[in-house]
Amino acid sequence: PSLIAAASFIPLLWIPALTAGIGLTLVLRSRWRLLGAAVLIVAMTVFASPLRPGTEHSDAPVAVGPTLSVLSLNLQYGRADVEEVSSLITEDVDVLALQEYTPGFEEELAAAGLLERFPYQVGTAAPGAGGSMLLSRTPVELVARAEGTVFENLIAATTVAGTTWHLGVVHTAPPQMGADIWTREAAAVNALAAPYLEQNLLLVGDFNAIDQHHTMRMLTAHGDLHDLAARRPGGGLRWHPTWPAGNSLPPFARIDHALASDAVLGDVARFETVSGSDHKALLVEVAAVR
Repeated sequence: PSLIAAASFIPLLWIPALTAGIGLTLVLRSRWRLLGAAVLIVAMTVFASPLRPGTEHSDAPVAVGPTLSVLSLNLQYGRADVEEVSSLITEDVDVLALQEYTPGFEEELAAAGLLERFPYQVGTAAPGAGGSMLLSRTPVELVARAEGTVFENLIAATTVAGTTWHLGVVHTAPPQMGADIWTREAAAVNALAAPYLEQNLLLVGDFNAIDQHHTMRMLTAHGDLHDLAARRPGGGLRWHPTWPAGNSLPPFARIDHALASDAVLGDVARFETVSGSDHKALLVEVAAVR
């Protein structure tokens, strides 16, 4: 499990590679040093360019037609600051997808008036990290729930502006729980999503895996799901780490994702830090392309 968790540092491998390259360049004879430095600069530029963190706000167009706006956040045992969460919820936000949703945080949402603004809910409030909840402005129906997962994973259906959406709240076990559990949970989410791949499907949440982990590749390898956070609108690669957020160690891993079916076009428009949570919030904007 420790080796698997260490794989989260894959996007940062260019840092030790750069250090080694500089050291090698310094020991070269003077006539080769300039050439070595030039090769090193070109190689590092090519490798690191697509991994530069994106801006906090994307002003690129998302899609043509009515959009659905979803705010996803891992609350870290329900400790996220409810006032900061509330500040992210504009009138355009249609759905909240919250992981590690606790009874205490639900009480805070009620006190802040957010349960009145999002009166339709499916999911579970549970102590610790086990709860997940989808809160919607429009009526919502639970259509599927993963069986046997450590944390709750579910898919619900709602209709917004005449378009029916299947929305999944995902929270899979971390690799520290063991490779077998980690892989089994990814397979459970894959099975959960499979019946709805031809629908307007959006899965958001804490997948506890970066793109390079095999558990994420299980979900995206067949091309039925694409990660809206992985590419900028227009096709450019984007690396925007979401964890750990809000502490002295800067985020280095993007383990929070937004996976969409081919019927959906969209983008992660904003990545926001919320006090009390070690994950960044994702504001996802999508539209149906059919």
